[in-house]
Amino acid sequence: MSDRYQRDARLPFQEIQGQAVVVVPARRELHELDETATFLWRELAKARTTADLAAALCAEFEVEADVAEADVRAFVRSLEEKGLVHRA
Repeated sequence: MSDRYQRDARLPFQEIQGQAVVVVPARRELHELDETATFLWRELAKARTTADLAAALCAEFEVEADVAEADVRAFVRSLEEKGLVHRA
């Protein structure tokens, strides 16, 4: 995927002990992110491709490139389906 993604800046979130909780007020939803997902959430403050995110993930955590790319694609797809990120 060469599309660029960015988190929805209108959604408030709070990090608690390294894990983010993202709030969707309009739907009264909370989304809890683990440490890895929180890292990617921070990266999505700016528009990023899935390749950018996978490279950042590999640099931060011990993960193989192909595994990182597959995980990032699935994560971004999930966030997009929930309306937490958009194509930039």
